[in-house]
Amino acid sequence: MYYRDNEKNVMTIGDNVYHYLRNSIIELNIKPGEIISIKDISAQMNVSRSPVRDAIIKLEKEGLITTMPQRGTMISKIDLGRVKEERYIRECLEEKTIVLFMERHTPSDIDRLKAVVAEQKQSIEEGDYRKSLQQDEAFHKVFFDATNKKLCWETLQNTSGHYRRIRLLSLSDQIILDSVIKQHEELIACIAEKDSERLVQLIRRHLTKLNTEELDLLNKYPDLFESYPAQVQESDDVLQKDFFKMLK
Repeated sequence: MYYRDNEKNVMTIGDNVYHYLRNSIIELNIKPGEIISIKDISAQMNVSRSPVRDAIIKLEKEGLITTMPQRGTMISKIDLGRVKEERYIRECLEEKTIVLFMERHTPSDIDRLKAVVAEQKQSIEEGDYRKSLQQDEAFHKVFFDATNKKLCWETLQNTSGHYRRIRLLSLSDQIILDSVIKQHEELIACIAEKDSERLVQLIRRHLTKLNTEELDLLNKYPDLFESYPAQVQESDDVLQKDFFKMLK
């Protein structure tokens, strides 16, 4: 049996299980620190245990799953050390890319950036924080698309699991959401003014703004972070819940 993703690529059952679990983890449908069962997940997804087991092995290599001897398989808590490394990779790649973007962009690229910001404002008004994060990603993807840096973008997507979870947590704060929109509009204005030096400074500030927000998030949700002692808590309907909605 095969499935297709949004880019029309054929996916096997194993691919589908992997992507579903990965998205569930990154979008905080499943709580960091939650104990999961291969048996329960295979039953809930109506697949055999083999593709679930393979998906968990992949996710463990990405640092999104932690196997604890004699305790079970746990959704990895957010690791601030890993967040910093993932953000460093993004900062290095995006700074280079945005300089190239300044040389190559077209009016249609600017129109796309403006359209994404408008869509993001709408999702904020609707209180759809996951959609807002997706549009935040879409905004930055314009830079990589316009400069033909698809591999760089895929690398960021494949190595940003911890960073994206903490970004989603931060977007539940209205003040932070408003600042994201403002910074996106500042970036567009800077591009229009062809001010490359200021643009790099702005993108650096935009990407590292979580530095000042992480302590607040750690204090607000201590049990979601790796420094907090793990509490074994297993649920047999882990895929039927939405942890992020429970935070509100």
